[in-house]
Amino acid sequence: MTSIDLMERTHALISAGGMLYAARQTGFYQIGEAGDAQRLHLRGLPDDELPILALACDSSAGLLLAGVQGGVLRSADGGSNWEAIPFRAPPPLVTCLALLPNGEILAGAYEDGVFRSDDGGGAWRAHNHGLFDHSVNCLVLSPGSDEGIVYAGVSSGIYRSENGGKLWRDIRMPAGDEMVLSLATSPDGAALYAGTESHGLLRSLDGGQTWAQLLRTEGAVNALALVPDSTVIAQVDDAVLRSSDDGATWTEIAAGGVDCILLDPEDKQLILALSDGGLRRVAL
Repeated sequence: MTSIDLMERTHALISAGGMLYAARQTGFYQIGEAGDAQRLHLRGLPDDELPILALACDSSAGLLLAGVQGGVLRSADGGSNWEAIPFRAPPPLVTCLALLPNGEILAGAYEDGVFRSDDGGGAWRAHNHGLFDHSVNCLVLSPGSDEGIVYAGVSSGIYRSENGGKLWRDIRMPAGDEMVLSLATSPDGAALYAGTESHGLLRSLDGGQTWAQLLRTEGAVNALALVPDSTVIAQVDDAVLRSSDDGATWTEIAAGGVDCILLDPEDKQLILALSDGGLRRVAL
């Protein structure tokens, strides 16, 4: 049996400025073409080995954000220099980040709800009006939405905001309270996909009013990725499945050993971060 170092677990991958970066339990890493990882010195911070759970970037502005215990780490110069931006006490654990088209940023936290920044991540305020479940696992924006439609997956289901995260309302799930671990929206915003802990993969075509089950699983759907040609990628526990017909049938990409996934639409590749520290690239 292969020994797995949990300290090297990859929580998130991101592509920024033509480079690939990984958020790991031991810090922020740059990943080479061969999958080799180099931990980056976060200049301006006292500790390089902070566990990082979430990443977001705006390459056009040189902005990089990393979610950590207590707040976010921010670089405004493409990663050369960093600063720690603490949130209000008690220190929340930031689990997910989302960039809005107007430049505002949302951060979801475990047990502390949603925080919002309108100055590029320099200052943050909690925005939990209508959000009665504060354990936020994931955030996703509905593309092409002038109203700023955002969905939040929480421990009891999904919440929807129609004004960029300022006000929330809950969406009824078919099985009642259900932990939602991953969310994705179709490129046109018409379909919402929800990966759950125990009820597989669900899809709604009417903003969450009704749902259909696309994939019944025994494991948790930890991550989702959508390709415009009706291809759906689902990470179930540490395995990865693909459907080329919008969820009607499924084939296996990886039987196990996957920490997280990243879709690279420009190269039409799916990048798998493996539990042994390596990478696997799959052409789509």
